[in-house]
Amino acid sequence: MPRAHIAFIEDDPVFQSVVRQYLMNTGYNVRCAESGGQGIELCRTECPDIVLCDLKLPDIDGLEVIEKLLKVCAHTPIIVISASEKMSDIREAVRLGAWDYLVKPLQNLDIIENAVEHCLQRYQLEETYLQDVWELDAHIDILYQNDLIVGRLVEELLPEGELRLNHYKFECVINDAGRAPVWIDYRPLTNGKVLVVMAAAQNATEQGLLPLLVLKTLIDPLIRQHLSGHDNTLLSPGALLSHLNHELCHSQVRSAFDTLVGVVDTLKHTWLWAQGGDKFQPEPGAKPDLALGIWQNANFREHKIEHFHKLYCAFEGTELTVTAAPQTA
Repeated sequence: MPRAHIAFIEDDPVFQSVVRQYLMNTGYNVRCAESGGQGIELCRTECPDIVLCDLKLPDIDGLEVIEKLLKVCAHTPIIVISASEKMSDIREAVRLGAWDYLVKPLQNLDIIENAVEHCLQRYQLEETYLQDVWELDAHIDILYQNDLIVGRLVEELLPEGELRLNHYKFECVINDAGRAPVWIDYRPLTNGKVLVVMAAAQNATEQGLLPLLVLKTLIDPLIRQHLSGHDNTLLSPGALLSHLNHELCHSQVRSAFDTLVGVVDTLKHTWLWAQGGDKFQPEPGAKPDLALGIWQNANFREHKIEHFHKLYCAFEGTELTVTAAPQTA
């Protein structure tokens, strides 16, 4: 049985053949179309699990294809694979509903497989979340009665140990085993920068773990694109919150999130951040904006501190600290 059914809309016969063969060798069933019209009809008749789509097609612009596909298969994940690196194309593709955006030429085909797996994982998490909220059947009850399973889910939302970079120390400390679910992360980016994230679902129950896991999957492709040099959305916390808010408002996840995201520049000693919702009160802090997932047109302001040396934020037994140690000669 194939891992998933993929529709691949691509007019370059060589690239189409190479990608199709690679994905089939890794266990996927792949059907191809050489034009936008053929791709739309393919998706209408076969209902694939995921769609790969080029933007430059011979008959219909790829952005228009995405828009039409959302009417044919509204919840099917769409991954754009295009030679266009224009931010306007990327923004428009995401605005229309694309889940990921890969830029040609690809360094290796593993990038496509990873993107496909990520989208399928996110889709499955959303489906599980809907089942959790709307059905609450015995299987879900059993899931959350199992402390081992809940513990593993919680671990997915916390960083693995401390991070030290250019005299800065990032650390997460848990003081209360009975705390509400929270996602905390600090990820090294390029040029000495570190992404800091804190998020909590407003329905603060154990079931809040699943929407947090879904939120986490929304940032993963942005991290991959940033590290490959194709997208710097992560470096603008306000733009990042706007992106996440748009994705949440157009997803099946019916939950609002209190969120703090920011970037520490460990070389220039600055802290740039934005905040949605008032659950997190960092020190130093600023007035927060609307929580994520409530209003699709919400705006998120950025705040900046020069000569940054310390950040402290606590949430129901979980503490995040960022400190700069004195530099040695």
